[in-house]
Amino acid sequence: MNTVCAIVIGHVDHGKTSLVRALTGTDTDRLALEKQRGLSITLGFAHCDFPAGTVDLIDAPGHQDFTRAMVAGATGAQTALLVVSAIDGVAPQTLEHLRIMGVLGVGVGVVAVTKVDLVPAAQLSAKLDLIRSQLAALGVSEVPFIPCSANCPDSLAAVQQALGALLTMQWPSRAPVDAFLSIDRAFMLPGKGTVVTGTLLGAPLGTDGTFALQPQGTPVSVRSVQSRGQPRDVVHPGERVAVNLRGLAVQDVSQGSVLCTADAFKASNCMDVHIAVLPDAARALKHMHELRAMFGTSQEVVTVRLMGGGQVSPGQSGFAQIRFRRKTVGFAGQRVVLRSLSPAVTMGGAVILDPQAQPVRSGDVARLNLMRAAVARDARLIAAALCHQGKGLAALEDVERVARLPRGSALGRLAGTFTCIASGHIAQTPDLLEARSDVISALQSFHAAHPVKRLAPRRTIEQRSRFFGLLPYVEKGLIADRKLRVEDGQVALTAHDPLAAMNDAQRMRLAEIAAWFTKAGMAPSDAAQFSDADDPDLVALLVASGTLVSLHNVALNQRVLFHAECVVQAVSRLRDIFPPPERFTTSQARSALTTTRKFIVPLLEHLDSLGITRRDGDTRQMNTQAH
Repeated sequence: MNTVCAIVIGHVDHGKTSLVRALTGTDTDRLALEKQRGLSITLGFAHCDFPAGTVDLIDAPGHQDFTRAMVAGATGAQTALLVVSAIDGVAPQTLEHLRIMGVLGVGVGVVAVTKVDLVPAAQLSAKLDLIRSQLAALGVSEVPFIPCSANCPDSLAAVQQALGALLTMQWPSRAPVDAFLSIDRAFMLPGKGTVVTGTLLGAPLGTDGTFALQPQGTPVSVRSVQSRGQPRDVVHPGERVAVNLRGLAVQDVSQGSVLCTADAFKASNCMDVHIAVLPDAARALKHMHELRAMFGTSQEVVTVRLMGGGQVSPGQSGFAQIRFRRKTVGFAGQRVVLRSLSPAVTMGGAVILDPQAQPVRSGDVARLNLMRAAVARDARLIAAALCHQGKGLAALEDVERVARLPRGSALGRLAGTFTCIASGHIAQTPDLLEARSDVISALQSFHAAHPVKRLAPRRTIEQRSRFFGLLPYVEKGLIADRKLRVEDGQVALTAHDPLAAMNDAQRMRLAEIAAWFTKAGMAPSDAAQFSDADDPDLVALLVASGTLVSLHNVALNQRVLFHAECVVQAVSRLRDIFPPPERFTTSQARSALTTTRKFIVPLLEHLDSLGITRRDGDTRQMNTQAH
């Protein structure tokens, strides 16, 4: 179905609602207070049917006190019907509405100059010429400019024709990939439950699919949908829609709430943006300035943190993060109106680059490069910037969100220069090769400097490589290729052989240590006597080779060492003294081996773990099976 959504804008009392009523037969002033005061307070909705499709009209309040409602109505609008009174001409809110439309990227498609029947005929031509020249100076030209009156049906035919022509035009898309409905109304229908309305963006919406209410994060299901008062199986992007939700109370819907595809959008209190300050802004936008941000149906006070600090002068642009006081939800490409808190005037606008940004310092160069890539809408540049920020690693979902790509499509676009290294994560292929080379080079240097050390601390490679995020994946690959081994959180090249790298003095010292433990038997004294520089590494080599057995005394939190041959001799002695099924206590084993409790306890626990002994309460027995 061919549709166009047009927002009706203009100064208060310039005849917007009367024009819409004359065009569609729908009175968009629903509230008693609106009828009493004779001006619109909330958004009104109507539509015009044409052979080529339907034009949805959103009647926006013209009074300055209801600018938020006007911005909310512009969400999803593809164009605007600008209404200007022939009596008053271009007025303050005419200018403000045009300023906001420019910030939101919504162009004027039709100009209707109303109340021409109330202007003396002799003055009308001059009035129209003045309005036309004023609008041209504001950038509104080369669009239908139609004098009319809601009280003169014949004058409305040209307006109808101009609206119908909107259906033949192509409109730029700023919509997200998935369904996104900024809720502008929520009410209860007896027997039906909660109904929410809005202009649908992104993807079709129907009773199928899974949805959520954001920023609350509440899962919801759709009972039914309507558009223009008619039940529909599915509603398409750009159309006005009323959605009957199951399992949601009206009070659960707050200002700024969004009905959207589940898991496609997440609430955040920080967004990356590209900011532009209006040329006629009264002052520059400074770092850490507080403003009111309006987008969708949200209006939030934010702190603007300019990248690089400083300020953005009128007519200039820059990159920033906007920080929210509470979490909110948006999408990449969404336009934001920025208004000063006092006086409440529009200073400029912004385009959301990343709606789920990580807060960074204003001088973060990596994040700034990502923002620049996001403006360029280049998926490869965005992926590269994310990899740089992530120390070599990027999540595909982040690439898709910032690049505004359908979920699951990024990897195909990045083939060639990027490698999928884990589920949902990528790296630049040259970075992977460099990171691999960094690990090997760092360990080669370490092994050359410390030839008798079996293993290097992990920080050896962490400090050497700038691709910290890739190290776990590089390690995994090197292990699979049998080039790297990891033990107890330390690493080494498999080609590194400390025994082969020893000099003669080190070999002699190694033999001395082994001989000392052989002589010490089952009661080795404190090994702190091994105080030479290489001794700890030589002891570690003896343990790794199986010459020494390293055990842990839990009660004393100490390591004890035995020569492996002494352990074998101890097992043989225990078998001779306590043949199965004879049972013995720890004290009896200690006496049999002429040792102390410090050594016998970890030794017996070790033998238990090997199945050589079997413990039952306070006694043990030797197993009959030989080990």
